[in-house]
Amino acid sequence: MELKLRNKITFIIISLAIFLRLFYLSQKSFWCDEFLAISLSRIPSFYDMVYRIIKYDAHPPLFYSIIRVVFQFTQSEFGLRFLPFLFGAGAVIIFYRLLMELNIKNYLLPLSLFAFSPPAVLWSQIVKSYSTLTFFSLLSLLMLIRYKKTEKVIYTIFWIISSIFMLYLHNYGVLIIAGQIIVLWLYRKVVPLKKFSIPFLVIFLLYLPYFAGPLFSQIRFVKTAPHSVVNPFFRLGYTFFYFIFGETLSPLNFKFVIPGLLLFLVFFIRGICVKKNFFQNFSVIVLALGIIVIFSVKATIPQNLIHLQPFFFILVASGVESIKKEKVKIIFSFLLVLNLIPSLWYYYQEDSLQYHDVSKLIPYKEIIDTIKKEEKRGEVVIINEDRETRFVEFFKPYSPWDWYYKGKLPIIEITTDLELKKLYNKYTGFWLILRYFSPEYQWNEDIKNFFIQSKSAKIKEWKLIKNYSFLNVLRGKGKKEYYLIEVYHFVK
Repeated sequence: MELKLRNKITFIIISLAIFLRLFYLSQKSFWCDEFLAISLSRIPSFYDMVYRIIKYDAHPPLFYSIIRVVFQFTQSEFGLRFLPFLFGAGAVIIFYRLLMELNIKNYLLPLSLFAFSPPAVLWSQIVKSYSTLTFFSLLSLLMLIRYKKTEKVIYTIFWIISSIFMLYLHNYGVLIIAGQIIVLWLYRKVVPLKKFSIPFLVIFLLYLPYFAGPLFSQIRFVKTAPHSVVNPFFRLGYTFFYFIFGETLSPLNFKFVIPGLLLFLVFFIRGICVKKNFFQNFSVIVLALGIIVIFSVKATIPQNLIHLQPFFFILVASGVESIKKEKVKIIFSFLLVLNLIPSLWYYYQEDSLQYHDVSKLIPYKEIIDTIKKEEKRGEVVIINEDRETRFVEFFKPYSPWDWYYKGKLPIIEITTDLELKKLYNKYTGFWLILRYFSPEYQWNEDIKNFFIQSKSAKIKEWKLIKNYSFLNVLRGKGKKEYYLIEVYHFVK
């Protein structure tokens, strides 16, 4: 392929990657984990914020500290998500530079896979640290390689800075550092290890304040957290699935899942078996470390390892590169990228039957806007979603409904029949916002039946986000579909 044509294709791929990460950036309402970042950023004292992060979260404080600064200027979906978008788009550019630095011949394939990756796009549009973590993971490796080649001090400094950022963004950033140490040791005969010892020591000393105390506190927090899936083999399989399709394609959508998994698996295995360069060996090492973590830490979920996804694509592309016939190589490259498109399509379509976590689709804004347009004096909004109470000493408990609602009606969380009867006597109209998942199912039905039996007039019935539990399917309970959110408007 001519150089000019390659450059044009590269420009198109990177441009599309940026577009996909920016497109509909503010379309969805904030998700529950995004509200945790919002809650932490609202704490007045920086010291108190860091203390609560260590106590109530499994991640280091850097990302929340950055969001804290952004929060002073904007609280909108677009504003707070713009930072993950920037680093998500930047990660694609850094990955391209890394591929160029290591003279990867078939660089268009791994670049395309990363550019169109559904989970990479998703985490570039959510107020979480994963796109930022991926950016600094790739930057750390790029600076290490530049320093290895040139021995210039400037690259040492950027390597240290990017590595520290990575470690303070997520605890699993340590996998990248471990991978760097191991791969350099493997190349010790051609790479003088002494020139890397001081930078590694500096990185360790700068990470030591966190490693010596807060890290162990977070480990204890993770151990006490509930885990829905503890079988490590299932989690390993799901991680492989997640690296390809993310969480916006149902595992039961076999027409896309089966050929896609088989295709990626074949070339991933081929990529492991071919003769490898420095980059490919590093990819094998960090993915092996990721597998060890999956088996040793039962709280590990695919999102925690998403910064290793580009290295997964490197091995898949290496497997394709081992094909001798150029036309066959191009066909399989095209098919691999094509397999990512359905999940992206379902993501932008917000198809709830494809999403693994439909709570990301709750349309808080749309529901609240409807209530504000139709509400009348003497009415009340009733919710069954627990308010955030972990930060009650800093601000009043709130739920996403409180965050989005700016109308005049009170929003009241109901937990008993007695409270329900008192409200019925006090108000003339009732907006019910019922969030359905297993523990609250019967209580939701009780609330709804109370108003039906009281012969109240039903003005509105609105059922949203149809879904089912994939875990229940695996447990042999069948594919029972339900609506996650039901909204009702009753009047006396």
